[in-house]
Amino acid sequence: MVFRNTSQNATRSEADEESTTSIQRVRQLRCVGTATVEAVAFWAAVALPLPTLLVMSRGVGTRTELLVVSGLLISNLLAFYVGHDYSRPEPAQSTDD
Repeated sequence: MVFRNTSQNATRSEADEESTTSIQRVRQLRCVGTATVEAVAFWAAVALPLPTLLVMSRGVGTRTELLVVSGLLISNLLAFYVGHDYSRPEPAQSTDD
């Protein structure tokens, strides 16, 4: 005859539930963090062409200006790559009957 300690089983069950909820919280935070990074990258990709054009309109005559333009272009490409999956959340549907 095997006797099981029900208090140990209950403790394990509670620990399993706590670990499951903590894993779910981490996943939710990761999704929120990912969405935030994508949003920032998307809007940076939208805004970065303006300073790039301003620097280029003045002319790229020195090595420093060339590095600035190159850095802005590379930053813009990186922002496009990171932010390409960004989409605004859809507004809640109202049910007007």
